Amino acid sequence: MTTKARSQIVLYSIFALLGLTTAFWFNSQAVLSNANYITDGFTSPVDWVYSLDLLIGGFAGMTFVVLESRKLGFKWWPLLVAGGFVTAFAFVFPLFLAIRVHLLAKKALAGGRMDQYEFDSHRVDVWVPATLNPETPVLVMHDGHNLFYPEHASYGSTWGILDAMPARIRSANKPLVIGVWQGRSEDRVLELGPEDFVTETPGAEERIPQHMLPREGYSKMGNTYQALIAEKILPVLSDLYAIKLDPARTAIAGSSMGGLASLYGMVKYPKVYGTALCFSTHWPIGGNELVDWFAEHLPMDGKHKVWSDTGTIELDAEYAPFHERFVSKMPAENFIGAIYPMTGHGELWWCGRVEHPINWWLTN
Repeated sequence: MTTKARSQIVLYSIFALLGLTTAFWFNSQAVLSNANYITDGFTSPVDWVYSLDLLIGGFAGMTFVVLESRKLGFKWWPLLVAGGFVTAFAFVFPLFLAIRVHLLAKKALAGGRMDQYEFDSHRVDVWVPATLNPETPVLVMHDGHNLFYPEHASYGSTWGILDAMPARIRSANKPLVIGVWQGRSEDRVLELGPEDFVTETPGAEERIPQHMLPREGYSKMGNTYQALIAEKILPVLSDLYAIKLDPARTAIAGSSMGGLASLYGMVKYPKVYGTALCFSTHWPIGGNELVDWFAEHLPMDGKHKVWSDTGTIELDAEYAPFHERFVSKMPAENFIGAIYPMTGHGELWWCGRVEHPINWWLTN
């Protein structure tokens, strides 16, 4: 639940408490003095204003309570309506508003919850499904800042993975989703890059576009980043959530450079990841040599699976020859090389197909 939602719940709860307290106090005074609620409530024009204002607002508010409760699946609304006549509308209505914020926050989290950690200066967001068991699948995703929170996303849009989780992701055993942020935004290319390829391939480093290099005097970080996830983050979180890690239930995913990092993660840790899910894999940074290097090093042994896709417009328009080359070199078994015509490079495009590779991973 977000801080904003918690703040709203606290605020509405304070209003509800005030409404209950004032209603109890003044109702007690009215009962002790044998006041007549009907005649005393409509004595003067001012009384009529207040009374009709409360009645009309109360009926409108209770109608809202009923309609919103049905929409949100809140089954206890009859008790709130009845409670409005026994206690006070000033208590029941803000109480419902607090409940509504809670239900909307729960719905936004697809019935699960968000936990947050930090590993070696890397923020890690974890979506925890409502039901956990030792065989819960685990999905690791790069560029964690783009996954769940629009306010942190590079371009204001997320992957929409939680929107897809209730119905579009078909598996009943929903995965634990681990979103790993880069340590520093300017180090993104260094962390997500396939370090061994750069080291082993003469001239590979010189072909990296200068605008993608973060600073002078940089050092490659790909192996350190991959080790952080596979050797520290995953073991710690699997113990924390009592999940038994198994390559068949563990996938690594990302987009663009994150797609390369997902393939590289499988190359470096084939005993950790059984599946790599790559959206708009950024082949141009290494060209045909990079394609060939991955085709040679990926553990396509019948037990590992790879999904690599591309769009056809924007930056993805440059990917076609490399994507075709990768597809031609990969085995037909346990591999999908998908093309999404008239889609481009960004979360608004990827969120439209985020469930496709995840369903393929979970149901095949």
